[in-house]
Amino acid sequence: MKYTLLIDVTLLAIKTTLIDENEVSSQQTFAYSSTTKNVIAEQILTTVINAIKQVQAALNAGDCIETITFTEMTIDSLIPFNEQKKSLIPITYGHETQKYIDALVMNGVIGQLERKTGLMFQEVTPLMQILWLKNEHPGIFNEAMQYMNVQSYIMYQLFDVYVTSPAAAGRTGFYNLTTQAWDTQALALSGLKEPVLPQVVDLHTHSFTVVPEKSAYLGISADTIFHVN
Repeated sequence: MKYTLLIDVTLLAIKTTLIDENEVSSQQTFAYSSTTKNVIAEQILTTVINAIKQVQAALNAGDCIETITFTEMTIDSLIPFNEQKKSLIPITYGHETQKYIDALVMNGVIGQLERKTGLMFQEVTPLMQILWLKNEHPGIFNEAMQYMNVQSYIMYQLFDVYVTSPAAAGRTGFYNLTTQAWDTQALALSGLKEPVLPQVVDLHTHSFTVVPEKSAYLGISADTIFHVN
């Protein structure tokens, strides 16, 4: 029998829904071992991989997962990674960023950015987090070679692509809705250069296959098709 696997990535756990050819479904939850405040990108990736492996291993001989769809990856963050692609800080950081919001309100910049990005900036908005990182942890900021959200990190590791969706980009505070590109003003404010951020791509028009060395490890066919919503 062939199956479809849906994966929901949250800050609390990985949730899977396995659907067979008769539309019969079963669900599982794979929790992280640490608190949400300390969850790192590698931990989420490991849990995703283990979830796929366990779901596939539980199937009968000859059964296979034909399609895997990431239905939700809505953790809003831009995680700094060093040259070795190791995350430098947990996913949630920069909780005391209100002072940066207040300063940008006073000089009118935040109004300009909110009109271009369609966001109301909050303490957890990734642009505010990166301002906090730049000013309060310059060592980490200077070591960072790339910034990825959870979506782009998982896709980079599984499919060897450096991309993110317009929806995910739009929640960062960096994405200009009019130009449909990373905003030059937001980049200048943060000190980031465009190449350190993933390319914004309409993921609904793409499908992916896992890199060869990971398909055997996952226990799935190399032909398994992945979709990212």
